[in-house]
Formats: sequence, C-alpha cells, structure tokens
Amino acid sequence: TPEAGRQAAGAAWLAASAWALDGAEARRDAQGIRDRVAGAEAFVHAQDLPETDLLLAADYARHEAGFAAAQDVTGGRAAIYHLDNTDPARPRTRTLTEEIARVVRARATHPAWLAGMQRHGFRGAAEIAATLDHMAAFARLAGVVPDHLFDLYFEATLADPGLTAFLEEANPQALAAMRAEFAALARDGLWQTRRNSIAAALTDLETPNAS
Repeated sequence: TPEAGRQAAGAAWLAASAWALDGAEARRDAQGIRDRVAGAEAFVHAQDLPETDLLLAADYARHEAGFAAAQDVTGGRAAIYHLDNTDPARPRTRTLTEEIARVVRARATHPAWLAGMQRHGFRGAAEIAATLDHMAAFARLAGVVPDHLFDLYFEATLADPGLTAFLEEANPQALAAMRAEFAALARDGLWQTRRNSIAAALTDLETPNAS
C-alpha cells in the first residue's frame, strides 16, 4: 500500500542518514537522527547546478521526499523547501509543490524540451519516462504533487499521438513504464483527474491487454 511504502522509505532514509561525525570518526546515531527529524522546524535542500532540476534526477526525490517519509515515521512536522541557488545573487526558496509545478510547466511539458528529447531517440524517451518516475516518487513519499500537474504531464505525453508514436518506436519499454505508472498513480489514489478524456484513457490503460 502507499502508506506501507512511505513507512519503508522513511525507515530507509533514517537508516542511511544515521551516521554522525565526531571529529574525524564516523559513528551511527540512529536515535539522534530520529530526534532531529522529529524536532526540526524546516528542511531546506539547496540546488546549485543550473543544468538539472528536481525532476531530472532520482536523488532529489530520494533525499527531499525521503525526509518527508521519515517524518511519517518520527512524527515530525517540518516545512520542506527547495532552495534554487543556481544564481547565488538571486536565491529562490520554494515549497516542494511550488518547485515541482515550476519545473513541470517550464521544462517537462514545454514543447521545445519534448522536441529535444525526441531528437535524442532512445535516451530522450527514457528521460521523458524518468520525469514521470520522479514526479511519482514525490507523490508517493511526500504527497506534494497536485492532480493538475499529473494532468498536464499526461496531456503533454501519452495524450499526444505524435509523442506516443515516438515512444513506441524509440523506446517501447519507456512507453510501457509510463502507462503502468500513470495507471498505478490513479489506482493508488495519488492522482484523481477531473478531465473526462484522461479518465477514459486511464480506463483503457487499466483494461487487460489494452494497447
């Protein structure tokens, strides 16, 4: 279940983060990290690489959304922020939902980016599918992806016959993974579209032997 998955991810985040430096020596402090997570008022992750964003690499969701899942384990209530420090003179701090929305609109659903990915063939198709994977990870671990952002990405990808044809030809595994992920998000209650056309398409995806 989604809840069991969050609990497991939170426990994994705590276990991986339980090393503390005491001078030059590293030691495990499992209770210490639990106490820090439980008592934190805010969690801020800084991004200073201009060539990436939080939906291009899995590590962002593992770390930022992983912290959110760790709060489910510890009872923490810290606010979580993504600090865009790619221009040190103009740092921008946003909530995870705000940052994900910015990336979905500015990059992931932008026709120029999608066209560029098509020029990269197999790898470009994999990048399109990976963006959905990372959106799903933020939804599953932190619950910070509103329904309308999944609507936007579905319409920009699987609802576009030309892009779907590209995925089918260049990387059918990526297309199958996207179909399965969108269907799973809807099935698990993490995405509830209000658009009839998308709802009909999802019904087709969840039908056995649907193309």
